[in-house]
Amino acid sequence: MPLLNRLVNLLAWRPRLLPSRDVPRPLHRIRLLPGGLELIDLRTRKSLFQFSWRDLKEVIAFKVDAYLTDQFRIGFRIVDDLKYLEVCEDDENWNALCDFLQTEFSIDWPRSYAHIVHPLFAAKRTTIWGLPWPLPCPNCNYDLRHWPNICPECGRPVDPPALLP
Repeated sequence: MPLLNRLVNLLAWRPRLLPSRDVPRPLHRIRLLPGGLELIDLRTRKSLFQFSWRDLKEVIAFKVDAYLTDQFRIGFRIVDDLKYLEVCEDDENWNALCDFLQTEFSIDWPRSYAHIVHPLFAAKRTTIWGLPWPLPCPNCNYDLRHWPNICPECGRPVDPPALLP
């Protein structure tokens, strides 16, 4: 009989397909410093990254497909490279960061959010502050920093990164 009970319990178990109504606990905390920003891992209580607002070159907004929903994220570029420090809308203090960016950098959040969100489940990347860093050619991966309109390697016309005025 114990074997039959274990079999019934095993068959009764099924993975959850829809998220629960409980709000998930954030994994990171966004900490606004007097002169910059820090992202802290809440499990280890260690800083993942920290930067100064003086070093900021570009702020991008984009979304990540998280299967059932899209996640809105902000990336900060502080070096001349395609490396961005990212924060997510699920992180603690997200709203305080958005308010700070709106007041200090004059970012129009309703317009930025609407531009990134639609169409659903489609990749979108938009520069919302600063000078956009050109992406490599999607055809041949050539560095396009000095060739803004056409790729000199394969001759493909290049679309500039989306930029909100």
